[in-house]
Amino acid sequence: MSATTKISKATFKQQQGFTLIEMMIVVAIIGVLAAIAYPSYQQYVIKTKRTDMMTEMQNIASEIESRKLAQGSYSAISASVKTDFANAYPKQGAQLYDVTITDPLVSKWTITATPKIGSQMLSDGNLTFNYQGIKCRIKGTNKKCGNEDEWNK
Repeated sequence: MSATTKISKATFKQQQGFTLIEMMIVVAIIGVLAAIAYPSYQQYVIKTKRTDMMTEMQNIASEIESRKLAQGSYSAISASVKTDFANAYPKQGAQLYDVTITDPLVSKWTITATPKIGSQMLSDGNLTFNYQGIKCRIKGTNKKCGNEDEWNK
């Protein structure tokens, strides 16, 4: 073996693994992506919980009308409807809303969901659903209502 071969093997070792600079660049890129994605994810979670509550309010409305048809009048079902449905929701897990129903229950009823103090939904505003099927989201002076998905934007 010549002297040049011994020198080149000794001076040119193969690099294995990542350098600290390369690792720091990867960590910085992941941090930037997380900083962008996390707020969007939180908004998605809030919108999903809002939609779940509106669905629950529609179920309550359906039950009100079903009981009214079976009993013949709103006054006959008023007390039982309030006992059964004017509660905190969701029933399982962290409770986010307090539900109230027009008192006394009449033909022009309204269901209102008010965010609980200390819940994730507190700054999201109140939700209402009425006898005409109109859904509203009221946040301060801003009121969005409609029969479709206008309220959830």
